[in-house]
Amino acid sequence: MVKTHVSIPSRTSGDAGFGIIEIVVSMLLLSLLAIAFLPMLVTSLRVSVSNSTLTSATQLVATQMESIRSRGTTCEPLRAYAATLPAVFDPDGRALQPRFDPIACPTTYPATVKVRVFVTEVATSEILADATTSIFVKG
Repeated sequence: MVKTHVSIPSRTSGDAGFGIIEIVVSMLLLSLLAIAFLPMLVTSLRVSVSNSTLTSATQLVATQMESIRSRGTTCEPLRAYAATLPAVFDPDGRALQPRFDPIACPTTYPATVKVRVFVTEVATSEILADATTSIFVKG
């Protein structure tokens, strides 16, 4: 019977590698960093969605102002247009409703008519954007 002798080389300080303790500690530190940045990430996502809705509302106000100005220089088409506005959906699926304050036609012409358009979120009825202008009418 032949006996073989196997020698296990001793570890030197240069090739020790990482132990399980070092790996667990580094994972703990990484998880603490991730937890610290999580609230900032959630807040930035909420702000992004809010800004998207406000941008859509502002763009809708500008579009409605252009549309009512293009209706001509008589008062009745302005009133008719302001009375029939459908809801619009923003990219996030929120329903936005453009509205006009009641348009009062003047008794004497030519005159200017004050027009205010505002956009509300249908779910909350909160006014998101508004604008006011004067439109010259001849009759």
